[in-house]
Amino acid sequence: MKNLKWDTIATGFLIGIICPIAVLYGMNVFNFPELSYSLFIRTGFETGSLSPYIKMAALFNLAPFFLLINTNRYRTCQGIVFATIFVGLFVVYFTLM
Repeated sequence: MKNLKWDTIATGFLIGIICPIAVLYGMNVFNFPELSYSLFIRTGFETGSLSPYIKMAALFNLAPFFLLINTNRYRTCQGIVFATIFVGLFVVYFTLM
């Protein structure tokens, strides 16, 4: 197997963090078009109502995970899994807070 240049855990972690952020932006645009993205996030943190949206956004990490696992980029997939666990801990923290 040849050495893949972008097959690193850091790349996967970056993909795993950016994907939920992009999905949250899409949820903001379609569900709350009158709010800016920063106001949507800030209000969600203050009211504690952001947790369900983050849970849904974390599910969208499955798409790049399966795409990359089928192309044998295992290190990148490890990074995506770590990022998903990080997002999950974030959700647990704000759910219990």
